[in-house]
Amino acid sequence: MPVFQYEAIDHSGKISSGKYTAEIISEVEKWLLKNGQTPINIEIDSKTDQSGDGQARPISFIEKLKGVNLEDLILFCRQIATMLSAGVSILKALEIMALQVRNPVLRQIIIEVAASIESGANLSDSFALYPKVFSQLFRNVVLIGEESGNLDNSFEYLAVLYENEKEVKEKIKSATRYPKIVVGAMFSAILFLMTFVVPKFVKLFASSKVALPLPTRILITTSHIFTEYFLIMMVAIVLIILAYRFALNYEEFIMFRDRLLLKTPIFGDLAVKIFMSRFCRVFSVLTKSGIDIIKTINLSSSALSNLVLYKALERISAEVEKGTDLQSAMSRHPIFPAMVVQMIAVGEESGQLETMMEKVADYYDVETEYIIKNLSTLIEPILLLFLGVLVAFIALAIFLPMWNMMSVMRG
Repeated sequence: MPVFQYEAIDHSGKISSGKYTAEIISEVEKWLLKNGQTPINIEIDSKTDQSGDGQARPISFIEKLKGVNLEDLILFCRQIATMLSAGVSILKALEIMALQVRNPVLRQIIIEVAASIESGANLSDSFALYPKVFSQLFRNVVLIGEESGNLDNSFEYLAVLYENEKEVKEKIKSATRYPKIVVGAMFSAILFLMTFVVPKFVKLFASSKVALPLPTRILITTSHIFTEYFLIMMVAIVLIILAYRFALNYEEFIMFRDRLLLKTPIFGDLAVKIFMSRFCRVFSVLTKSGIDIIKTINLSSSALSNLVLYKALERISAEVEKGTDLQSAMSRHPIFPAMVVQMIAVGEESGQLETMMEKVADYYDVETEYIIKNLSTLIEPILLLFLGVLVAFIALAIFLPMWNMMSVMRG
């Protein structure tokens, strides 16, 4: 059961503070009033969480590290949608969810969101306090639901969106499982060879006066780096990871990274298809909800976790706002596939833009599934080629000097 921190004032004007364990804020208020105190401020104790025995306990570091995953969000959105469609108020739905959610981090957030709503804030603004959990797209869809009075449909749509995202991620993970095993085994074998096997050959070659060929010299140098500078290499890897995370604070670096992703063979094409499916799906839903074209473009762009595409849509939105039709504005940005532009043109001419965008989303869903299914088949030949070249290089590096040594001994 969650623990709340409170400040209250009694009839004599004395202000007191403390903690009280309750299921919801209203119970704390009732308890304070019953004891002759008027609540001034009540909020969830951020350092505690409910445990199985009903006692407060700190949220562990591991629980904080795990955070809130897609499965948690799917369950949250699905259950909120069900309760709202049954006529339950959003505040009551959140209070019920706070009792049912197993993830302690999400439970604490739900309680704080409920407290924010009780204090007068709207739902989308309350979710905006937790941008690492609730994305901009999530908040935008909730805001549309609040404005249109279809909050249950908004949460239902978010559940479907997260389910699709989870399905794609699981398919990619499954398709890349074998290549990951091959790469892991290959790296382990190289590490073993460079650390234990090659040094023994180095001693053998050093005792002979035979001139070493270039592949052997490269192999010996690489082995020396692995054995002598292993700790430095590990520190360098950690520093590179930290530098990467620091660089994510700069828009220029994110643009460079996202542009590089879109140009990467296989994965770039897959990323474009996933992004186009998501963009068109959100665009279709927003258009059906009666949202104007400018706002639809801006809100749909929040579905894209790629800054290059996001910035392109910002420019498209500005052009449309000046009077340019969507098809013409989008055609000036070659980053968007021709099919999307053509279908938008057909939709604008026929007045069925939302239907066309939905069909495009369906098409890219099929295309995405096809690429993911064949991902292992596409990557495997590249890995095998690389592995073959590597094995051939190591074999030449080891056996060439041995043949030379045998030739010298015979000669």
